[in-house]
Amino acid sequence: MGYETPLNIGFGTVLTMMLTIIPCSAQTKDSAGNSVSLPVHPEQAMAALYPDSGPVDLEAETPSADIRRLLEGPSRGAASLVFPEVAPAVVVVRIPTGYGTGFVIDSDGWILTNNHVIASASIDIDSGSRFAFIHFGDMKEGFMNLNKTSHLAFVHAASAEKDLALLKLKTLPEGRTLNPVRFAGKNADPGLDCITIGHPSRGLFWSVRSGEIVGAGNYPGDMIDSIMPQFTMSVAAQESFAESLRHGQSRKALLSTCGINPGDSGGPLLNNEGELVAVNFAIPKSDKDSQVNLDKFSYHVHLDEVRAFTVNKPEKPEVFRPDYWPPATSSKLMDRDGDDKFETWFFTINDMDPASGILFDLDEDTKPTFVEEFRAGTAKREQFDFEVAYVRIPNTRVFYDRDNDGEVDMILTDTNEDGTSNLTVAKTKGGWEKLPAARQQMLDPNLLTQVSLRERFKTIVLQKPAQHEPPPNALPNKSEAATSKATEPSPTEQNTAQQE
Repeated sequence: MGYETPLNIGFGTVLTMMLTIIPCSAQTKDSAGNSVSLPVHPEQAMAALYPDSGPVDLEAETPSADIRRLLEGPSRGAASLVFPEVAPAVVVVRIPTGYGTGFVIDSDGWILTNNHVIASASIDIDSGSRFAFIHFGDMKEGFMNLNKTSHLAFVHAASAEKDLALLKLKTLPEGRTLNPVRFAGKNADPGLDCITIGHPSRGLFWSVRSGEIVGAGNYPGDMIDSIMPQFTMSVAAQESFAESLRHGQSRKALLSTCGINPGDSGGPLLNNEGELVAVNFAIPKSDKDSQVNLDKFSYHVHLDEVRAFTVNKPEKPEVFRPDYWPPATSSKLMDRDGDDKFETWFFTINDMDPASGILFDLDEDTKPTFVEEFRAGTAKREQFDFEVAYVRIPNTRVFYDRDNDGEVDMILTDTNEDGTSNLTVAKTKGGWEKLPAARQQMLDPNLLTQVSLRERFKTIVLQKPAQHEPPPNALPNKSEAATSKATEPSPTEQNTAQQE
C-alpha cells in the first residue's frame, strides 16, 4: 500500500475513528479468554487508509497538444497567466510505491511536498536518510512535458503532524534554472480566487485548476463533522472526544473549491499573482452509505504552517527514525504465554492479512487498568510499556528499548526481507546515528541488556506454535512480509542524471 496520495477519506470516517475512544464496556477478555479488542489511534487509522495511485508511468506517451487542449479546455482568467510562470517550478516526486507533487522553494534545490508523499520512501543504506526521485517538466507550445530524467533528492526534514516534507536535490540539474515559487506576503481570505497546478491521478501532468478560498481553521478539530456530534454527547463523552482530537493530527488549514485529486498531494495552492498561499494535502470522497458526492472541497496546509516549517533548512539530511506505531484499522491485546496477562498488542489493516505490527511488553509492567482506561480515553497508547516492536508496513522494522528505560534506542530495518538488518540506527549521546553495516539478526534477544528480558523474548516473541498453520497472532514469515513493491537502486548506485 502506498502513502503518497491525498488523504481521500470523508470526515465522517475520521469522526468514526475518533469516536472509537468514547467509553464502552469494561470487558477485558473475549470468549476465548486470551485477547481483547481495542480501538486504534486516529493517526494509525488515517495512515492505513491513504489510497494508492500506483507508480507513475514514465513510458506513457505524451498526448498531442490538440488532444490536451480538448481534454483540458481553454485556459481563462488569471490561471492562464500564472501557469507558464509557475508550472516549471512544480515537480513530480517519485518513490518506489507511487508519486506525488512538489515544488521548488529555493534556487539552491530545495523542494517542498507532503510528508505522506515520502512516508514510505526508500532509505539510503550509507546515510540512513530517505530519498526520492524528482522529475521536472519542459514548457513547449504552452504545455508542460514530463522529462524522464530523474534527479536524486534527500529528505532533510519531515513533519507528520503538519504533513510537510522538505527535500533537497543532491546536485542541481545541469542546464536548468530553478525559479522558486514565491510565498505570498499575506494570508488568503475567504472568497479570494486560487489556483493549483499538479499531477492528478487519471489526469494529465501539470494540470491547472482554479477555484476560490472557502475558509480557514484547524484540521480536523474545526470541521463541522467534528463539532456537530458533540452537541448530543454526554459531558464525559465530549471530554473524551475532545481529548482524542487534541492527540490526533492537527494543522492549520485552508479549504478551497480547487478540484484536487490523488497525485496532487504536495502541490502549491496559489493566488492570482502566482504566489503560494497553501499546500495541497487532502480531499474527501463520496459517502458510501448515501452515495452523496462530498468532493466539493479540497484541503490545504495553511501558509502559516508552511512558513514556520521552512524557516530552518537543515544542512544535512535527517537520519530517518521511523514511527513504531503501524498503520492499522483494528487491534487486539493478547496473552501469548497463558499467564492471564496481556503482553502483546497486535495491529492489522485487514483481518485476512498478516499483522501490520506487533508490540511486546516483555516484563508485563503496563498498568493492569490500561484496557479500561484506554477504552475510556483516559490512557494514551504510549502508556503500553513495550520493549520490542515488530512493524511490517511500510517496511519491515524492529524497534528495541534495549535498557528498558521506556524509550526506543535501536531500530533495525530489513530492506530485502532476508531476516537481517540492512540499516541499523541507534540512540547515542550525540543523537541518533547510523551504526556500521553488519548482518544483525532482526529478532535478537541478545540486544536486550537484562537477562530476564532475553528469556521473555524467547518465550513471547520467538515462540513456535505446535500447529502447522501459524495462528492469526503469529509473526508473519519472510514470504508473507515480502511485497511486490517496485525497487529502486540505492543513491550510491544511482547516477543522479540517469535516464529512466
